[in-house]
Parts: sequence; C-alpha cells; structure tokens
Amino acid sequence: MFDEGGEPIHYLHVPNANLETGASHSNMPAPSRPSPKVSQIPSETAILAPDESQGENPNGDTESRGSAVESPGFRSNALLIYETMRQRIAIRHYPPGAWLKEQEIAAEFGVSRTPVRQALQQLETEGLVDIKNGVGVRVTEVDDAALDQIYLLRLELVALIGRAAPKPVTPADMDAIRTVGADLKRMIAAPGRPDIAAFSAHCEVFHSLVNKVIGSPMLKHFIEVLYHQADRYWYGWMEHTDPKREVEYLYNELQETLRALEVNDFEAVGFVRRNHISMMLARMAEFRKSVGRS
Repeated sequence: MFDEGGEPIHYLHVPNANLETGASHSNMPAPSRPSPKVSQIPSETAILAPDESQGENPNGDTESRGSAVESPGFRSNALLIYETMRQRIAIRHYPPGAWLKEQEIAAEFGVSRTPVRQALQQLETEGLVDIKNGVGVRVTEVDDAALDQIYLLRLELVALIGRAAPKPVTPADMDAIRTVGADLKRMIAAPGRPDIAAFSAHCEVFHSLVNKVIGSPMLKHFIEVLYHQADRYWYGWMEHTDPKREVEYLYNELQETLRALEVNDFEAVGFVRRNHISMMLARMAEFRKSVGRS
C-alpha cells in the first residue's frame, strides 16, 4: 500500500468534453446530466497513486505508446481518471450495463489512451467494469443476492478495524472529518432534496479518512473494494427514497465516529460502521419489500 502523504482533501473539477456533452456512444445511452465534480481521494487509498518521489509533470501525459517508463504526470493522469470513473459509476452517471469507450474518455481528459487503459484495468480489478477484448468496456451489474453478500462481508470486515493494528488519525484528518460533518449539517438544513453527487463526495471523503485508522493493508484493501462495489446500488436506491434521511444517517455515523476517534477507541470505530451498515441492510430490505422484491 502507500504512505499517507497528508495531502488535504478538496474538490477537483473535471474538464468538460465528449462524455459530458452527450456525444454518440455505441450501445450506451448519453448521460442525462452533466458529468459531476468528484472528490479527490487520498493517494494511499488507490493503487494508481502518483509517484511523489519526483516532481509533477506540468504537461500531463506525454509518454509514447508502449513506453516502459511512466512519468509522474502519467501516473497522476491515470489516478485522476480512475477516481473520476469510479465516482461516476458510484452515483450511476454510468449505470450498470453501460458501455464506456476508451477514446472518448481520453478525449475528455486530454490524454492518450494509455493512462485510460490503466485506470480501466484498476476498475476491472475492483469488479466495477468488465473489459472484453474486441468488444469494449462495460460497467458490471450485481443482483440483489450478490449485493447482500457484499454487505454481509462488509459487516464482518469492518468489525476488525479496531483489531488489525489500528493507528490514530492526525489532527488534520480529524479537522477534515469535522468539516464534512459541517457540510452535511448544512445539507440537512437546506430546503429541497440534497444533491446526490455532492452527498457521494462527502461519503467518499469520510470513508477514506476513517479508513486511515486501519493498520492492515490487506484489510484496508478489501474494505475499500467492497465499499465501491456496493455504493453505486446505494446511491441508485436513494433516488427512490428520502435522500435527506440518508444524509442524516451519515451525519449521525460521523458524529459517533468522531467521539470514538477522540478517545482512540478504535474498536468502537469499527462497531459504529458495522451498526450503520446493518441498518442500511434493513432499510434496503424494507425498500425491496415495498416494490415487491424479496
């Protein structure tokens, strides 16, 4: 895994291009809304972390096709594309079954297809897309039974957070968690339905910050992968329920987590997350029953 660089978390604007303007896609409907902004995920949570031992390449991706040497700019581009695509899959901007085209993604980010391929390969490793040679890249689908298994695994794994070499988070990370809490509180107080993309970004940031407690790289990896497998179905389900209630649930989880972190009670951190995953399963079951799905 990667060292914690202590970089601040901020929102990163993604440039407009073909994927946002509804350009023609083979077997893929054009997005119904502009591509959202995404949160920049701390580098230690991603396999495609940029190489911080060298300076950033200001010109971005300039590697030749097939080059065995990756520039820092190349790795940064691959990481940005990976994070952006992962976030868009999460909020169902690219719904399950959607087809993605390398050349259109490359055109959007102004890079060659090489970092796009690396980002897509990472998404495939995490089970979010399926790459079929000669056919294309398709966002994967998970049925209700598989989704239940993902959540049940998450329930067991997060309970280990306080047992697998836990470590305190930094004061800066604690402040960042409090900032997310303040944003969620404003979202709850605001009139109307909360923006799902903004809520997704807050979830991602909170999740990544709390995962810094996890001292076991293997445990952290599996928790991250399962989280991103499940979140796209959660956000899709939110379109059919009261999203403000879900914001309130996350705000409550954040406050409970903060209280545990303030006294370095890492087992409590894991159990808080476990309890909220369990309550999410109960709400999902209630929703399925209401629409005739068992």
